[in-house]
Amino acid sequence: MDICARDLRDHVLKMASLVEASLSGSLNLDKTMEDIFDLEKKINEFHMLIDDACFKYIALKSPTAKDLRTAIAVMKINADLERMGDQSVKIKRHQITIGREILQLKNMALEVNLMVKNALDSFVRSNTFLATDVIHHDQEINAMNRDIVRDYINKIKNNEIGFDEGYSIIKISKNLERIGDHAKNIAEDVIFLESGSDIRHNPEYKTGKKE
Repeated sequence: MDICARDLRDHVLKMASLVEASLSGSLNLDKTMEDIFDLEKKINEFHMLIDDACFKYIALKSPTAKDLRTAIAVMKINADLERMGDQSVKIKRHQITIGREILQLKNMALEVNLMVKNALDSFVRSNTFLATDVIHHDQEINAMNRDIVRDYINKIKNNEIGFDEGYSIIKISKNLERIGDHAKNIAEDVIFLESGSDIRHNPEYKTGKKE
């Protein structure tokens, strides 16, 4: 297989469209568990295809520094997208237990989906400013998760909601928070790809403030 850096990007974008469909379907009452399983199967196939393509590209093409960063970033983004697919399956299982729409989860999911979209857009457009916005957005997702977990632990304790339903709501919130983490990882990979800088432990990127 003759492959170039652009092909690696194209593979990621095709996989990303499946992941976005899985995320949107995970809390959609009209989508079944089978629908999400079908998407997960395709996502897993892309995961293996992209890893294989990246290894072959690095081994056979002797890429330039920028193209090598592309291959490394694609492998890392590939792993985060695959995990998002796994989390969508977990969300769907808990959503079936709940069987109804929860406004707090719906609002959180909208924010997480936006975060994922912007992370992927930053990759497509090589836009480090958008990637930085995604990293800052993660704090908002974390706060939403903390609020939901606190609220529903209290509801369970006060017998305002059944344990199974409350537990599933908390688990969905935690999985959404993890998807936000993966979107943040993708944004960090975009910054690495475009600048060569590893900013994973740089507090300026996390808070937007200099220490």
